Amino acid sequence: MGILVSELEKVKGLEREEWEKWDDVRVSEDFLGDVRPRVMEMVRRVLESGMEIEVNDLIGSNRWQHNYERSTYRNGSYRRDLLTSYGYIQNIKVPRVREGAIASTVLPRYKRRSAEIDEQVLKMFLAGVSTRRVDEVLGALLGGIGNISATTVSKIAKRLDRYVARYHNRFLDDDYLYLILDGVYLNTKSPVHKRRRVVLVCYGIKKDGNRELIDFELAVHGESENAWVKFLNSMYHRGLKGEHLRLATIDGNKGLRNALDYVYPQLKVQRCWAHKLRNVSNRLTKKLRDVCVNEARDIYSRENYDDAVYAFKKWSSVWKIISPEAVKCIEDDLEELLNFYDQPEPLRIKLRTTNIIERVFREVRRRTRPMSCFNNRASVERIVFAILSRQNKLWEGKPLIKNFSQLTQNT
Repeated sequence: MGILVSELEKVKGLEREEWEKWDDVRVSEDFLGDVRPRVMEMVRRVLESGMEIEVNDLIGSNRWQHNYERSTYRNGSYRRDLLTSYGYIQNIKVPRVREGAIASTVLPRYKRRSAEIDEQVLKMFLAGVSTRRVDEVLGALLGGIGNISATTVSKIAKRLDRYVARYHNRFLDDDYLYLILDGVYLNTKSPVHKRRRVVLVCYGIKKDGNRELIDFELAVHGESENAWVKFLNSMYHRGLKGEHLRLATIDGNKGLRNALDYVYPQLKVQRCWAHKLRNVSNRLTKKLRDVCVNEARDIYSRENYDDAVYAFKKWSSVWKIISPEAVKCIEDDLEELLNFYDQPEPLRIKLRTTNIIERVFREVRRRTRPMSCFNNRASVERIVFAILSRQNKLWEGKPLIKNFSQLTQNT
């Protein structure tokens, strides 16, 4: 007990000594810059004092104190650096003992960063800061020194793996009315060469109007029917039985279309107008594209289904002579292109395309472009999970439109 009291008195003495040094600090434009070195010095001294208490407790006596019952002896010290939320603290004096090791709780062995720094790195990763820019951002916050490599950020990001697994395996409430499904392609590395892999994504709108990126899947064999069936079945068996589903919006992928028929056979499908008009454009000469596509947009802009069918017939009567392939492109899928008219009018603009999910994909591409390609499946899952989780956080408590529940109950 006497040892502990003695050491605590030393700490108090250090505190008084440090506070006396603050007498010359004046409020200035760079007040925080003036204060930071003094704060870091105080933290360094407190860490050293804490470790001194620990080693005295281990040995059973203070420095220079004779004690025949001591368990071991001091053996000098070495220097350590520590990145903290106060800044990069260098040359921390860490005591050694002759026999055994000090299991310090003040500064554990091999620790180079405080827990707060790791937490901030994870938050930056989730917020969209690239692994290579984390050091730059930390440096700006901590007085110019971040000392965090991209490799270190990746190691810290591995802590997300358990959250990714929990996200993929969580129970899903069967309260979704609408689904939007699509895939985004990313570059990955194999032992032999680079490969493009698709990430399948499902976005859902619930009965109360809240929206969520429900899940994603890194597909091994592209957007095949088997890949989509596996993905949809995973959600089905976790609770998304589709009892309340009214519509699923998709692009023109046949594998996805067939998979929906297999897993949710009663579900109506809405074909994405944005994808369809791109297909129409590809069947036209460059000179005719803008005119034809702009006129085709009149089809889905009509107030009701019958008017939309009339608009299609009017458009097709003109363009069937000029480009029958362009007309056939819409004609073959006209029924599924107009399924959105069965839904409340304020929702139609949201349901007739996959644009909502495409905006998320743009963010995925933006985040992953500097990375060139991913080394393994886990690294892909971490970054996609980070982006989707952040977007879900932004949507929390914000229904797609006002009075969503009332609108959908009346149809």
